[in-house]
Amino acid sequence: MQKRKNKGRFGDETSQRQLRVSELIKRNIAKILIESNFYDQDRKNYSVSVTEVRCSADLKIATVYVLPLNKTHSQDLVAFLGKNKNAIRHALGKMVSLKYLPDLRFKEDTLFEQIEKTNKIFRALGKD
Repeated sequence: MQKRKNKGRFGDETSQRQLRVSELIKRNIAKILIESNFYDQDRKNYSVSVTEVRCSADLKIATVYVLPLNKTHSQDLVAFLGKNKNAIRHALGKMVSLKYLPDLRFKEDTLFEQIEKTNKIFRALGKD
């Protein structure tokens, strides 16, 4: 029986260390965003869900996929988190002990939109 490989974003195999560090960063960023209230200058309070974190092979870059929980636009949320990434990274450095703390890059998670498009296609095929 052939072993299943974990495929990374670029087709290479994801190591166990990458997966462990990604999960550690995901949990701690979620804690940081829950415990500290980040407010925009326009007095907007953002509620966010961290859906996934993917680390690069050298663990220098962590791509954080986020999803807004309230009625805010995803682009506004990603821009806001991008502006505050240094504060989030600083708080993350206090919580985890890694040799190098990765640079954080926030992106919108589009997985649910892709699932909805796929479901629409299946429903359209089912009507035929």
